[in-house]
Amino acid sequence: MYIHGGAGFGKTLAVNTCLRALESGEDIRKITFRARPTARAVRYEPFTALDLAGEPPRHPSEFDRLLKTALAERPRTLLVDEAQWLNGQAFEYFRHLRDEPSTQRAIIFAGGTGCQPCCAVNRCCPPESSSGSSFTRLTPDDVLEAIPLFHPPWADADPEDITFADSHAAHGNFRA
Repeated sequence: MYIHGGAGFGKTLAVNTCLRALESGEDIRKITFRARPTARAVRYEPFTALDLAGEPPRHPSEFDRLLKTALAERPRTLLVDEAQWLNGQAFEYFRHLRDEPSTQRAIIFAGGTGCQPCCAVNRCCPPESSSGSSFTRLTPDDVLEAIPLFHPPWADADPEDITFADSHAAHGNFRA
């Protein structure tokens, strides 16, 4: 699954809110990448997120075997945040993990503007087995509906004050 949209549009908040609503025993691991990770980093981050014991393996095949074994132990959800930083090789690696028949995992990619075409081009999320959502700026009506529900100080605010704050500062950006 992929979620994409501009910075501050509420992607990560929405995903985390939905994941918290899952059964309490659900094993969810968040992986966050920064600026164009190397192939080793793409293996290392899941190793760390899964709290695997020992030193990270030196060779890619050892890394792959270890990660596949861990992902086959029980159902897990991997949330890959800042997915816009991943290159084609990184998406292919996650596809490689997903395609292993023994692994029990769901992968959610959350990324900034431009992430969705990256997912589609690299086929990490083929149409028959995935879904995606695009996040955009909130409309003025959306702001009036969502903001009073989001934060207690806005619950009783005058709608004109909310509209003023949005039009002068936030401009439909949920985070702002």
